[in-house]
Amino acid sequence: MSTPTELGLSVFEPPCHGCRKWRPTFAALSVVLCVLAAFAAGPAGAAPLSDCTPHRGKVVAVDFAHWGGPIVRGCGIDQPSGYALLHAAGFTTAGDAHDGAAFICRVGNQAFHDGIVYPTSSEDPCTVTPSTSAYWSYWLAPAGQNSWTYSPVGPMGDVPKPGEVELWTFGATDIGGTGGSGVPRFPPSTLRAANAAPPTHTTPTRSTTPTRSTTPTRSTNPVPSATTR
Repeated sequence: MSTPTELGLSVFEPPCHGCRKWRPTFAALSVVLCVLAAFAAGPAGAAPLSDCTPHRGKVVAVDFAHWGGPIVRGCGIDQPSGYALLHAAGFTTAGDAHDGAAFICRVGNQAFHDGIVYPTSSEDPCTVTPSTSAYWSYWLAPAGQNSWTYSPVGPMGDVPKPGEVELWTFGATDIGGTGGSGVPRFPPSTLRAANAAPPTHTTPTRSTTPTRSTTPTRSTNPVPSATTR
């Protein structure tokens, strides 16, 4: 094999005073290639959705409906936090400049728009903590529970339990997570691993039909409703 000098190529080598010049060996190159292959293989701990059962593994889903996208699911087995589960399941995230990675400001997945993380920088520069009017909210449903609980802690503090389903939705919520466009419109059962596919987005329907009185009555002493902040 010709050397770079024999091929007429100029190679810059900085002077090394008092040190021994390192030359790559076949063994060293093999180690480097193995490490690169490990990184290219995908997130550590990732598992096919079929590996998650009602009592083993945890399902995490991200709803990209705000951008006209699907609900994307993933599975993890033994991740120590919701943050680790999200990444192990194939999602990428970015924090904000104020809080760092601990506060998830953007989320992406290769299954939607080739992994673009949302919201984009034009929608939110992610320099400060997003307001509750437009942010990624975090929802939990332990095994056997078919209603969502707004997570009181962030993904770094949450410890996923076997059979649990976790969901990320983008939109607005009140401080307690009881109302707003970011509240999930479908039950956790639709995302559990037993279902072949997550729900498609439809216009939400009410469980009851409101009725209107033909003759409205007015209270003589109206009492203003309380405002929750």
